[in-house]
Amino acid sequence: MNGGHGIKSLILSIILLLALIPWIPLNPYIHHVITIIMLFAYLGTAWNILGGYAGQVSLGHAAFFGLGAYFTYFFLKWLNITPLIGMLMAAGVSVGAASAIGFVAFRFGLKGIYFALATIAFAEIMREVFIAFRDITGGSLGVSYPALGYNPFYFQFPERWPYYYFILVLWLILIAITRYAKGFFLKLIAIRENEEVAASIGINVPLYKLLALSISSFFTSLGGAFYLQYYRYIDPNTVFGLELSLDIAITAIFGGMYSIWGPSVGALILIPMSEILRITLGGSYYGVYLIVYGILLILVLKFMPRGIYDKIYKLIVKEGAL
Repeated sequence: MNGGHGIKSLILSIILLLALIPWIPLNPYIHHVITIIMLFAYLGTAWNILGGYAGQVSLGHAAFFGLGAYFTYFFLKWLNITPLIGMLMAAGVSVGAASAIGFVAFRFGLKGIYFALATIAFAEIMREVFIAFRDITGGSLGVSYPALGYNPFYFQFPERWPYYYFILVLWLILIAITRYAKGFFLKLIAIRENEEVAASIGINVPLYKLLALSISSFFTSLGGAFYLQYYRYIDPNTVFGLELSLDIAITAIFGGMYSIWGPSVGALILIPMSEILRITLGGSYYGVYLIVYGILLILVLKFMPRGIYDKIYKLIVKEGAL
């Protein structure tokens, strides 16, 4: 069978399977892990718009994740705005913040390690600000999402499967955008490969990098809002922390940041691995999974610079397995 058609058939089968997962009798913990896999597949895909396609590696995407979580909470608490609308408003706040930092960074030509450091600094500033204003944010202790009764208006359900379907739909929307907005992403790829050449053929490089950052921050912010609804508790160290930013970036880079499906493959491998390490090692070796992540990332960059997905795809097509 033709490799391309085989891949498409496999992808459609996987999407169908994902849609049926809540109805498969599994341990609740397994369902929880699958939901977290979907969350990081989604976050990695959102990060990939900026880091993979535009070539602007961000190590501070937790800033937008945290803004999405906290402002969804603020809009509900202060204005009684349903999270279904509040999360879009919170994403608007994140886009505003991203536009501000992006305008300065791209206006003065920050890229590479300097842009990465700028994003880390921004996320750390957000973390410190939300810790400092404890009367509003709860400080380092964080805030709990109020129990308002099982009501879709307040995004509260007696079961977990509605949350799973919500993040699945968000992921599918983002995949579709990445798949079908070809003109936009081709311009980003041109910028990634050579900014000078891209500018010479009429691409407004700062504008398209800013658009990539804004779109990426918008969807990352929705992921933060989902996190708030799912866990019903947030704190600055978790939702603005460097560890989360690294988890998002590593998921995309490990899976393959030059492809649509790479970040999802990365999440499928890394999230279960981190859960297994946490269970087996317990609290005695906190953060050891990050060391394992680092070793895997070095090996992937050395032997599979385009990520795991690219290697899998080539093997499938070469062997004619599909």
